[in-house]
Amino acid sequence: MKKALIMTSVAFLLLLAVVAAGLNVIFTVTYIDASFSTISVQGEEEAKALKKELDEFVGDSMTFLDLSDIEETVEKYPCFRVERVNKKFPKTVEVVVKERKELFAYKTEDGNYAMIDSEGQCIRVSDENVSRTGGENIILKNFRLNVEVGERAEGDYFDALLKTFSGFAAYIADARTNIREVTLLGSGDEENPLTNRFNIEMQEGVFVELYNPLSYAEEKAKRAIEEYDKLGDVTRMYGCITVTEVNGAPGTINAAYMQHRVEHDA
Repeated sequence: MKKALIMTSVAFLLLLAVVAAGLNVIFTVTYIDASFSTISVQGEEEAKALKKELDEFVGDSMTFLDLSDIEETVEKYPCFRVERVNKKFPKTVEVVVKERKELFAYKTEDGNYAMIDSEGQCIRVSDENVSRTGGENIILKNFRLNVEVGERAEGDYFDALLKTFSGFAAYIADARTNIREVTLLGSGDEENPLTNRFNIEMQEGVFVELYNPLSYAEEKAKRAIEEYDKLGDVTRMYGCITVTEVNGAPGTINAAYMQHRVEHDA
């Protein structure tokens, strides 16, 4: 009885091996259908290099291919992100890749600039603030960030900064065309947020002072742009838009333009 059970188990394992081998023959990767959306010359060159690496999966088993291996290959290139990856049986793997767009420039202790996208990903480091798509990225001042290429930047008020620019994105297609730099002022201590603010210098010259960005950052950003849109070409060259919450009414945002900036202690 015991011998028969062993023979049955062996036969079953042999059958599984035969089935697996058959699936491997029938479902073998013969084509990597990689689609790249690039916005820079460097991105186009890196896309060619990445495609060669992805083509190395040709010949692997479709059945046993781990799609996370495809994603990890793309992640070797910090300027790209995977939009979609899936198997198209019997023989094709579809990969959709998009180039990340630089938004911020953060000057590190060694004097270089860490280029960061709208999701907070550090794309690359450069000795000058020049975007891969031309022009300059938005300079970040007084932020204390930990940055590493290929990783999401971390630091006090950084999440609030991303939420602020998410609010701007609802009205501005490319924030770099409207905003020159963002300075974190106040104590920078998240435990005392009411005195902290983002001092945002627009390209024309007017400033936006966005108070307590830890609270309703997106809504405050939207109100700031609504007020900014009301200004004429001349008034956009000077003055300040102050954005605050109405006392005693959380979530009620007030934005007001003044022709002269009121200097505050940093």
